[in-house]
Amino acid sequence: MSRRYGDTLRRSLVALLLLATAVLTGAVAKPVPALAAPVFKAPFPCGQRWTYSHHSAEVRQALDFVRADGGITGGTPQVASAAGVARRYSQPSGAGNYVVIDHGGGWTTYYFHLSSYSVPDGAYVQQGQQIGVTGSTGNSSGPHVHYEQLFNGVGQPIVINGVSLAPYPGQYQQRFLVSDNCSGSSTGGRYLAGSPTDFTGDGRDDVVAFSKGATNDVYVSSSTGSSFAGTSVKWNDFFGLDGETLLSGDFDGDGKDDIVTFTHGTLADVYVALSTGAAFAGATKWHDWFAPNAEIAAVGDVNGDGRDDIVAFTHDTAGDVYVALSTGSSFAGTAVKWHEYFSIAGEYPALGDVDGDGRDDLITFTQGPATAADVIVALSTGTAFGAAQTWHDLFAVGTEQPRVGD
Repeated sequence: MSRRYGDTLRRSLVALLLLATAVLTGAVAKPVPALAAPVFKAPFPCGQRWTYSHHSAEVRQALDFVRADGGITGGTPQVASAAGVARRYSQPSGAGNYVVIDHGGGWTTYYFHLSSYSVPDGAYVQQGQQIGVTGSTGNSSGPHVHYEQLFNGVGQPIVINGVSLAPYPGQYQQRFLVSDNCSGSSTGGRYLAGSPTDFTGDGRDDVVAFSKGATNDVYVSSSTGSSFAGTSVKWNDFFGLDGETLLSGDFDGDGKDDIVTFTHGTLADVYVALSTGAAFAGATKWHDWFAPNAEIAAVGDVNGDGRDDIVAFTHDTAGDVYVALSTGSSFAGTAVKWHEYFSIAGEYPALGDVDGDGRDDLITFTQGPATAADVIVALSTGTAFGAAQTWHDLFAVGTEQPRVGD
């Protein structure tokens, strides 16, 4: 039994025992914030990189954010980190212009020191919707985002995408956060550095479109070598729901790329639809616990056997990397940790065979300013990823979008 699966099973058993005890004794359990919380995202726009800090005089568990990607903090939109009802307030001697969003279930978020509001008082806002403009109103030494998460009026440690930002740094430029608050994009959706798309097996990559939404159709337009052929053709009529991560790869090793979806959340299932060369077959479950919650899913042949495998980056302060190898009909058993510190939160993870040995390797773009925009590689041995090495020291600065390919 894996550590991650075992921990989940133990937590489930403990929860059941506590519930049974409460029923037998008539006790009423005190609400647990972690169970009720929305999946909060960064309070600033998609793709932007900010640094954050907390000082001793700060109220509750607040964090202050300023931009660290070359952009100007003042005037940058502030966006809702989760959906809810927005209320406008003003406190000239303190918080200045600020917005409070009620997310239900006792959860609220605060956004202080706005230069202006972007929504009416009492409006319902979606996650990622602009609610105001970053400023320095009230008791503030300069433009910044002052952000809080509260449960039943009590400040909580800030959690973004299910990952706590605590312990907080005492000054800027020590910790960074890149926003994936992309107005309804899939979990981890910003980190899609490409995956193979030769669905017909003719040696040419094709293009694919996932409609998602109400139809969940999949359309393909095959490459002719000089264009993508005519009208796109529906290859599957139900694959990939909203909030899932959709990728592709040759999972059965037949030379034709297939499609895969990661459900994330607490189920964290993985479904594959194999290519026949003219369509995608019905989806089947290939793994039942992989890339849960906000982990970043990726596809690559990491052991060099001709079948693409799946990789999960925990993308937090631990920076663990897990692999499940393809057997040709499923992804084998329990995910195995292949690296224990790679592509931490704020970096951009990817896969690619950078040394040409037939095995895909780990790549991360640190995406800092010009003085810290490194490209780090960990080569695959076929059973693990080796030590991280710097392969480039000035590439994909700030919010630039990196890609990997031959």
